[in-house]
Amino acid sequence: MRITLRQLQIFEAVVHTGSVTAAADMVSISQPAASQALRELETLLGRPLFRRHGKRLQITPQARHLLPQARAVLSQIEQIESMGNEDELSGSLHLAASVSVGNYLLPEQMSAFKRQHPNIRFNLDIGNTQSVIQQLLTGKAEVGFIEGYCQHAELMTQVWLKDELVVFGSAQESRPDTLTWDDLRQADWVTREAGSGTRNILEQATASEIPHLNIVLSLAHMEAVKQAVIHQMGLGCLSRMAISQELNSGLIQLHKTPLELNRNLLIVMPKNTALTQNAQRFVDQCRTIAPSV
Repeated sequence: MRITLRQLQIFEAVVHTGSVTAAADMVSISQPAASQALRELETLLGRPLFRRHGKRLQITPQARHLLPQARAVLSQIEQIESMGNEDELSGSLHLAASVSVGNYLLPEQMSAFKRQHPNIRFNLDIGNTQSVIQQLLTGKAEVGFIEGYCQHAELMTQVWLKDELVVFGSAQESRPDTLTWDDLRQADWVTREAGSGTRNILEQATASEIPHLNIVLSLAHMEAVKQAVIHQMGLGCLSRMAISQELNSGLIQLHKTPLELNRNLLIVMPKNTALTQNAQRFVDQCRTIAPSV
């Protein structure tokens, strides 16, 4: 018996979905057939590829080394099937992005890439910075885009764009345009959750003068942060690109502060694993085409 493309397809789909049942649906075969294909692959390799964690399957360290090779094989097969156009790409591309990048920057990049390569299928997972890093470490994402820091031995980063965080409050409040350290110290704050790049930048910028911000509400979604600030629950801090609509609508007001809140947006990739052709071409486009936001 030899390793088959179907086995590799099932393996890659289980990595992405965390479930044999969902993987079977993804590649349009029955669940028993998917389970059998996965067992055959594990037998051929002589090692388990997944461990069960609750209702989900988690990839083993050995399988993480197999994943980029499997993706490369599947990508090459798809390229062979598209030989009528040497520049045409096809197949899937798995991305992970932190919230601001995923919501405001990547859709434009994916749309431009899709226009040039209409047979590409995107999978984009959006979460906080730590979630993106975990997606890369487990092999569920090929490339990550984050707003925070990443120092991990198995990952490498490249600066992509500059971003500016701003402090804002409800337009209905009578705060001064310029806020002092004392103003910031006494204020209630509505922030992103711990682990988000935005929250980390804010806490680092205030740490020397305000060791502990008075955070009255911690939220996982930017829209929730904006709505809480609009309803006068406290000051917020988000990327300028995330609040343009509310600012133009007169729902919020920006405040000048003594804080240094500029940051780099980063592209994150596995350090010792070559990108698939699809992933490399997408990264190349992101480096050369500036977003309009």
